Amino acid sequence: MKITVEYIGFLKVEGVKSGSILEFPDGTSAAGILDSLGLTGPYRKYIIPIVNNERSPQERVLKDGDRLFIYLPVGGG
Repeated sequence: MKITVEYIGFLKVEGVKSGSILEFPDGTSAAGILDSLGLTGPYRKYIIPIVNNERSPQERVLKDGDRLFIYLPVGGG
């Protein structure tokens, strides 16, 4: 299945430009996509998948043609 993967600039995804259309096996979850993109650091628990403009759990299974926006909130003081 083909998924459009987007993210904001401060989140680094090696070898994948934001807006890329990537191929994944049917039944892949948002968490599976995060794994395949190497997003496994301690910040992973803060990542919020936005699937087709809807906040979703990382366990959500995606479908062909879905758009995944990888949102990592930033805080500071």
